[in-house]
Amino acid sequence: MATIATSDARALFTKMLIAVYKERKTPMSFLRSFFRIVEKSTKELSIEVRRGTEKIAVDVERGTEGNRNQFSRSTEKIFVPPYYREYFDATELDLYDRLFGSTEIDASVFSEFMESVAEKLLILQETIERAYELQCAQVLMTGIVSLQKGINIDFKRKAASLVDGTATAWTGAVNPFDHMEAGANFIRQSGKAAGVVFNVIMGSLAIAAFKDNAKVKERQNLYNYAPDLLLPAQRNAVGGSYHGQVEIGAYRANVWSYPEFYDNDAGVSTPYIDPKKIVMLPENPNFVLGFAAVPQLVDEKNPTVKKGAFVIGDYKDERNHKHIHDIRSAGVAIPVAVDQIYTRQVIA
Repeated sequence: MATIATSDARALFTKMLIAVYKERKTPMSFLRSFFRIVEKSTKELSIEVRRGTEKIAVDVERGTEGNRNQFSRSTEKIFVPPYYREYFDATELDLYDRLFGSTEIDASVFSEFMESVAEKLLILQETIERAYELQCAQVLMTGIVSLQKGINIDFKRKAASLVDGTATAWTGAVNPFDHMEAGANFIRQSGKAAGVVFNVIMGSLAIAAFKDNAKVKERQNLYNYAPDLLLPAQRNAVGGSYHGQVEIGAYRANVWSYPEFYDNDAGVSTPYIDPKKIVMLPENPNFVLGFAAVPQLVDEKNPTVKKGAFVIGDYKDERNHKHIHDIRSAGVAIPVAVDQIYTRQVIA
């Protein structure tokens, strides 16, 4: 039976734990697949925003100076992301006493304990990932990231991007394609999005009304189901249900639903996407899921600041006789091009 000296096991544990933990990464979820990951080693995230234009050049007479152009300074927006920290006490695990209770350790027990700790860290990571998925949903639904221990982050979406369409709900003779075309026009003209393909994410009641709509049924044979044409980020994302591609005026739309839920503070299962709403995005939206540095000590043991979406650590609480393992993260979903989102309530 292979054994490891306790003194060696303590030195190897953290290094090997990180390796095991990294092998267990979960795939990106659907809403986060529209956000590009950015990781910084600073406390704050700085995003440069410049609104685009589509002005055309005006011809001038030969020999003249030409048209003078002036460029305003970019608008720098600085965000301090919310901070998440989840932890557990390893001394409560059954294997802990077997691991460090003698001078030598069974190698299989050592491996089993690392697997157990890595699995629990992954469970804690998933709770933080759900918080980021909710952040993305809030950006797409209202443009406001709601926080429990901080000030809500309002990205000031235009009123024209948040439409109350209850007066023209998707029933009877109402044409959903006209509403989606209006959304595409807003994103194209106000958001300066390139391309003619858009993603439409529908809530559960919205997708049911869409499929049951008379105008949609008339065009049912025009549906194009071609998942291979989707961007890899969305094609491989977890949770999104693809329903095909439809024409909306001069544009095309990939129709999705997202039947995923999270448990709110009261323990109630809640959908990420409002059942009565749809949200439209360009094929390549300019959104960022930014991660700043988490609070950490820089000393001889840790000479540099650790950068990454998730930082794991462990320490011993000598006073309370506990061995704590934690996972920390400081991230925020940022719609850099905030006018590239169109949300409409389509069910009364």
